[in-house]
Amino acid sequence: MSKFHFTTVLSGAYLYKALSMYETLQQHCRDFKLFIMCVDDESYKIIGDMKYSNVELMRVAQIGKAAIEKARANRTYLEFCWTLKPITLYYVMKHYNDAVYYAHLDADLFFFSDPERIFLEAPEASLFLVDHNNSEEFLHTYETSGRFNTGFVGCNNSDAARTAIKWWRDRCIEYCPSTADPAKKLYGDQRYVEKWLELFDDVHVVKSKGADVAVWNIKGYNISLKEDEVYIDDDPLIFYHFSGLCILSENEFSLTWFQPIDENGLNMIYKPYMQMLQEKIKKVKKVYPNIKIGFHEKNRVPRIQLYKL
Repeated sequence: MSKFHFTTVLSGAYLYKALSMYETLQQHCRDFKLFIMCVDDESYKIIGDMKYSNVELMRVAQIGKAAIEKARANRTYLEFCWTLKPITLYYVMKHYNDAVYYAHLDADLFFFSDPERIFLEAPEASLFLVDHNNSEEFLHTYETSGRFNTGFVGCNNSDAARTAIKWWRDRCIEYCPSTADPAKKLYGDQRYVEKWLELFDDVHVVKSKGADVAVWNIKGYNISLKEDEVYIDDDPLIFYHFSGLCILSENEFSLTWFQPIDENGLNMIYKPYMQMLQEKIKKVKKVYPNIKIGFHEKNRVPRIQLYKL
């Protein structure tokens, strides 16, 4: 029995990010399997060729025709990918019922320490959510993006958890808008989970400041290095969510869509990530020298903070 089953949804744009996330899970998590829902053929082939022993590749077709066709028919590609998050998580919980805990992970997460720390906060909880913990500059986004970030959604192996994840899946199949509707408290897959606190028991809101650090909260924290471990205030950094980081080439990156990352964040968090991305790009290019996926055009990304390795 595995301790953790993680799921992620992968389109070609996130190939190198997903490979980097997997590498850090390998470094920090002792017992896990990663289920990757590949939305495109190229990512499926490339990762399949790597033959990772603890990775299970999935295709959209295996999920179930009725749910997928309904979701595909009435939404954008982005909305469809968001919809696949709870669909994939529920499918894995139902068909791979041999883990203690499950979690959806966005492909642009990067682990600096063991994700088990999250679950050890409340080992008996059914559901685990991470607060945006917005810094002052992002307080207004609670109205649109909501309280919780669904880049990480965890749960245990229980009927109560399966009921909640199925509820989330069903809501997203019904409607998963990429345009926020503050009045109705709707935004993609994300704002539905706010209702879990009133609908379901044993929902744990993660306390560690080191879970889901990102551009929307990093300015509110002190970043430091203690005995070679990155700390966010007084908590070890568990994972950083690199939302908005764009890969321009194996050497150049656009770091943010909002405001520049300071020197501590750059040196302790962003540089290790860019170095890992570069390593994965070079590895893939050795086998697929003409690969185009995974990169952004420089004239179509924010120029707030460009960085070259």
